[in-house]
Amino acid sequence: MTSCPIPASSPATNGDLSSDVRNLEAALTACGLQVEAVKQCQEEHRVKTRTATKSPD
Repeated sequence: MTSCPIPASSPATNGDLSSDVRNLEAALTACGLQVEAVKQCQEEHRVKTRTATKSPD
């Protein structure tokens, strides 16, 4: 996992602003994908841990 950098922004025109919005959306999407991957890994680990620590009835 890496940090989720948010791109700097200093738009001078509406076109620059539109480009900045697209860049921000892409950065947030990439960050969201990392969060989902970590969440999935944690859930899989929790299931394995829960299964391994259950005592037989």
